[in-house]
Amino acid sequence: MRIKPKFLSAARLLGLAVLALVAQAWLTPSVALAARFQPVAGVTTFEAEFTIDGRARRVLYVRPVANPSGLAPAIVVLHYAGGDSEEMANLIEIGQLVRDTGVWAILPNSRGRNWSFDPVRDRNGPDDVGLITKVIDNAVSAYPIDARRVYLTGFSSGGFMTQRYVCEHPERIAAAAYVSSTLLDSLRRVCTPSLPMPIIGMHGTRDPKVAYRKKVGLSSAPDTALFFANLNRCLSPPQHSNLPNIANDRTTVQLDAYNSCASASPVRFYTITDGGHTWPGNDYQLGFAGRTTQDIDATRVIWDFVRNYAR
Repeated sequence: MRIKPKFLSAARLLGLAVLALVAQAWLTPSVALAARFQPVAGVTTFEAEFTIDGRARRVLYVRPVANPSGLAPAIVVLHYAGGDSEEMANLIEIGQLVRDTGVWAILPNSRGRNWSFDPVRDRNGPDDVGLITKVIDNAVSAYPIDARRVYLTGFSSGGFMTQRYVCEHPERIAAAAYVSSTLLDSLRRVCTPSLPMPIIGMHGTRDPKVAYRKKVGLSSAPDTALFFANLNRCLSPPQHSNLPNIANDRTTVQLDAYNSCASASPVRFYTITDGGHTWPGNDYQLGFAGRTTQDIDATRVIWDFVRNYAR
């Protein structure tokens, strides 16, 4: 049944308007990264296509040149709105992580350069949940990928999509991470995952595109972490620590660690004080506003967290 706008409350209309403006703001195109994957010694790439909703979707694979001695872990990486798999790979320097750790990186492309992360607004949109599931299932059946060690991460729009996938298909992944994304009210209402999920989040306090504080239709960044901590039955307040301020970039980093979790699935949340809508530790300028902290490297921090878990 379709609900006509005149029956919506003023608050609901305001919320939809704000979310529409926020969604438009996420569509910031990159301005500096080359569209091609930047080569890394010891690393190779290949592509595949998957048909979803009758349309072909391109997926980029980044893997070590050397064949693994056994099954390798894999991390599925979801790009930001306005970007694509190559730009995301270059932004987070995934090739260097693949070279140093042996993990495979799998980077699908959204349709229209944005993900269908809102279960209400996007219910008739592209089936991105189905795409991610299809990509994971294919990876573990076609390549030497360990089905027990598949991880998921995303930035901005990709971070929102990561949260949705955690809510709907935790059985497919062992751990997850999101950057510069907060919990949608529409997702909160339907998020009842069948399994707990070790998860890590990062957010800048001066993010001009996805606010750190609560907005209409969106939780605050700390409350987003708390939501996942509650799902994981973390019984104690987080342990707070200030990380070393090693870079002169006018940012600092604080960590809230939810460790006492009955599910044995901890939650980590990094606050980037005075940080913007950026991927911590990157050296590129994407047209995203705000400061990029160099006190942590998000790619390495995320990997050091997720690699400890298997399903």
